[in-house]
Amino acid sequence: MTDPADDRCPRPAAPAVPAAFQGRSSPAGPLAAQVRPGIARQAGPRQARHDNHGPAHAPSWPGKARVPALIDAWQRACDAFRAGRSRFARTVPGQIWAQLRELGFINSSLQFAALFTLSFVPFLMLLSAVLGADLSRELVTRSGFSAQASSDITMLFTHGRTALTSLSIMGIILVVFAADAISHILQTWYAKIFRAPVHGWKAIARRAEWLAGVFGFMTLQILIGRRVQPHSIPLVTSAAQFLLAVAFWWWSLHCLLAGQVSWRRLFPAGLTTAVCYTGVGIYVACFGSSSILDNEASYGPIGAIMTLLTIEAGLGVAVHLGAVIGAAIARKTSP
Repeated sequence: MTDPADDRCPRPAAPAVPAAFQGRSSPAGPLAAQVRPGIARQAGPRQARHDNHGPAHAPSWPGKARVPALIDAWQRACDAFRAGRSRFARTVPGQIWAQLRELGFINSSLQFAALFTLSFVPFLMLLSAVLGADLSRELVTRSGFSAQASSDITMLFTHGRTALTSLSIMGIILVVFAADAISHILQTWYAKIFRAPVHGWKAIARRAEWLAGVFGFMTLQILIGRRVQPHSIPLVTSAAQFLLAVAFWWWSLHCLLAGQVSWRRLFPAGLTTAVCYTGVGIYVACFGSSSILDNEASYGPIGAIMTLLTIEAGLGVAVHLGAVIGAAIARKTSP
């Protein structure tokens, strides 16, 4: 017996499966068969990498493994440098270098050169005019310059002599006070080096005494050049000049420090300063003349002034170095 509902809503018949697709598990079999091999080919090597080496990572910088080693080597080098610097600071050369840096000897020497040119040279010209002697020419000639270089230097100061002879009292006072700047800067250096500051009128009186001593020192230098040099061998003249320099710098230390430091303790500083001062004189004798002539040929009279400033800065370094070395030796040898 047939159900009436079946007559009203007949069920659609299942579509016939073509013979080409018979035996397949799914109608999408041919498409899957075409797509899966490509996917397999693309995923095969990656899957192999996952199997052999674990999860894939981004490529790393080839030298990344060496960075910690380089940092460690740099730290060891810095530690070795600090240790070496600490050992050097405990030695006498280390103490000398530390004190020179504390003084700022390069900048101080440049200031010394500027003050020497602006204040001390006019003071020497004033003395030359007052005494009626060509003191500037004598000093330049005895400094080791050649005849041509000496002539070029003295020409820088020749035209000012008439003006200096007609200076008023106020002008002379100003020149003397300008010269006092050189003695003041030396007194400041020595007070810092030997830890013996000088204040008040005592400091001013000692600086005035030192200026008088400078005049005596230059006069003795000229006398040695005039009286000893023509009648003796150069070695005797050089020895006399050196002994005079030792005496002058030894006395200068004692004078500018107002006698606060003993003569015995100041002798190493006077000796080493005289040695450095003599070294500047040797430089002047060997290279100063040619430098003046070359610079004047290139730049005119200003070239000679440039050379003089260089020599004066070297003199400032020599005074620094001699005093600091002498003070270090005195501290090392004192009981």
